[in-house]
Amino acid sequence: MIQKIIVVSHCFFNDAVKLKHQDMEAMAAERAAKRTFLLHAFSEEYEMIQLPCPEFLLYGSRRWGHAVSQFDTPHFRMEARRMLEPIVMQLEEYAAYPDRYEILGIVGIDGSPSCGVDYTYDGDWGGEFGNGDTLPAMLESLRRVNKPGIFMRILKEMLHEKHLSVGFYSIDAFMAGL
Repeated sequence: MIQKIIVVSHCFFNDAVKLKHQDMEAMAAERAAKRTFLLHAFSEEYEMIQLPCPEFLLYGSRRWGHAVSQFDTPHFRMEARRMLEPIVMQLEEYAAYPDRYEILGIVGIDGSPSCGVDYTYDGDWGGEFGNGDTLPAMLESLRRVNKPGIFMRILKEMLHEKHLSVGFYSIDAFMAGL
């Protein structure tokens, strides 16, 4: 019997790493989608690998929301590679035995500046709040961009370096492909 393996963003199993003060309705919808996905994965007896949460590990539970460009730095990229190294080694080992294992893919959370797969958000984000005069313009600059988060980009690069072909999916895309 071939064991089917899926890799998931950290918050699939641990919503405690998410930002506080998020839109509760959006959080509830995301949580429901993750739970539906996980119930399907458990019922299909998928084996699961949980990615670390780079935002929580680097910036803690009291961090502000970030735009993707804020994580596109040498430091974040280096730390992402360090965090992802053991994951890539595991996937390399599983891929070496296709008669025993099938890597179904990596499932991320769209919108995340780290773990977005199909889209994330970017804008003129950062600087000093000061008296708050510039805050409305900063908020207005935030826009959806159709590209993955930095953590997923680094993971894709690392897998490519190892000649591993693994699909990346949002929850919706993975569930639609069943």
